[in-house]
Formats: sequence, structure tokens, C-alpha cells
Amino acid sequence: MQELQNSKDFENHVPLAKDIDSSADDAAIWQLFKSGNESAFIKIYEINFDRLFSYGLRITKDRELVKDAIQDLFIELRKGRNNLGNTDNIKFYLFKCLKRKIIKESGKWYSNLEDINDGYFFSFNISHEHHLINRQIDEEQILSLDAAVKKLSPRKKEVIYYFFYEGLSYQQIQEIMGLENIKSARNLIYKALDFLREVLK
Repeated sequence: MQELQNSKDFENHVPLAKDIDSSADDAAIWQLFKSGNESAFIKIYEINFDRLFSYGLRITKDRELVKDAIQDLFIELRKGRNNLGNTDNIKFYLFKCLKRKIIKESGKWYSNLEDINDGYFFSFNISHEHHLINRQIDEEQILSLDAAVKKLSPRKKEVIYYFFYEGLSYQQIQEIMGLENIKSARNLIYKALDFLREVLK
């Protein structure tokens, strides 16, 4: 399936997102998109395509599956915009939709158990994403932290990524990971951090 980004149909029907106020927040842009504003749609696409692709590759190694899932997601959003709910965090909304779509397309679904290893995949590399680190540390410490993260279960890696990299709230983490409640999200973060502390000792 040809990427939406390169589609002639897409190019012919969607203008450049130059007439959207640069100071507009997510809630305002989303409302414009829902009301049929094509510039709002292309702005959402332009801002989020690369981050969605990067996020999708954390869930699966299948690059083509990720590309197709993103394309299908934007096509469905555009067609069904009148029936969409509101959001003040477009990135979170798209992450949640993309994760669901990738898992569905890969033919797998997982329960909300906090440790899932068989067939579940989630990956990120600290040495290339230093914004997780809030203080200056040397390369050796970065490598040690990266090695410790690699020992986490996939679900613990996932919760660390959402909380520290993407800045998601406990409630958003609960939703995107399918956890039972906010307390479960908080506990999973604490367990992941405790594990890292033990490994780094």
C-alpha cells in the first residue's frame, strides 16, 4: 500500500497547513479538523507522522506494517472525523489508536498483566534518547542505564517510555496500556524503577 504521505490523491485534496495559527493548541486544532478544516488535518499529519512511525517501531519490527497502519489510521480519521470525540492531546490520541491498530493487524492481543514476555515486544534505546536523563552523566553511566533498561520486561520498558519520554500522565498510561486503574499504572512505574535501581547497584 502506498504511503499516504506520497499519495497523489492525498496531495490533490489536502492544502498545506500554513493557515493554521502556530499558537493554536491541540484542542483547537482537533476541533478545526473535526469541523472539516483540511489544513488542520495536514498539520496533524505533518507534526505526527515521524513520531508515529518511530513509536510504531517500538511495538513491532515490521516497518511495512507500521507504515500501512499509520496510513490506514489517517484515512479512517479523515473519513470518520464527524464521529470523533474531543481531545486536548493529539499525540496521545494517535498513539493509542496506532497501538491498537498494530496489535490488531499483527493478530495478537495481550491482557493487562504487568509482565508479558511471550510474543510481546517493546523497545527503546537510552543511549540515543538522552532527554530521559535530567542531569549530566557520562557515557559509561548512560551505557549502564541502557543495559539495565534492556533487562526490564517489555511492559516495564513500555511504562518507563511513556512516563519519562512521552510525559504521559498516570491516567493516559492506564488507558494506552489497558491497565485496570491509575494505581496499577503508578505501581508498574515504581516496580520498573525499583528493578533499575537494583540492577544499577
